[in-house]
Amino acid sequence: MKLPKEMQKREKSRPKRPTPVKKLQGQQQFGSRQMRRKMASQGIDMDQIDATRVIIEGPEKTLVIDQPEVVLMKQMGQEIYQVIGAAEEYSPDEVKISEKEELEVDEPLSEIEIKPTITENDIMLVAAQGNVDLKEAEVVLKDCEGDIAKAILFLKNRSK
Repeated sequence: MKLPKEMQKREKSRPKRPTPVKKLQGQQQFGSRQMRRKMASQGIDMDQIDATRVIIEGPEKTLVIDQPEVVLMKQMGQEIYQVIGAAEEYSPDEVKISEKEELEVDEPLSEIEIKPTITENDIMLVAAQGNVDLKEAEVVLKDCEGDIAKAILFLKNRSK
């Protein structure tokens, strides 16, 4: 039996053998469904971890992987981390630090004087608890370096 002409044209244009499907470049999305099912049947739990950078330090070199894909697999009480990404290699003493992580230290931390911030609410609380006016409460708070509890105790013990 002969097919109509429209169908004959379709039959001719159809490929004779199956053509391979081109895989898209890029990272695979956290394993296929089939793989996850097999892993779950074997008692392996998988979790995706949002990481911005992974650093692997060794005695001879340091590897830095920016924007990695990290998968945590748990099996029988052990954790396995799978890291996918392009690594940059550095010597152990020279690790690349991004600009936002660089710290500019002008003086050592032990010498920096930290001044407490005293708010209006703190002054009002100390004044109410110590039965004094706002100006006196502010002076006592400054003397106690912003410690509210210490200021209240000082005012209560002073009045006795």
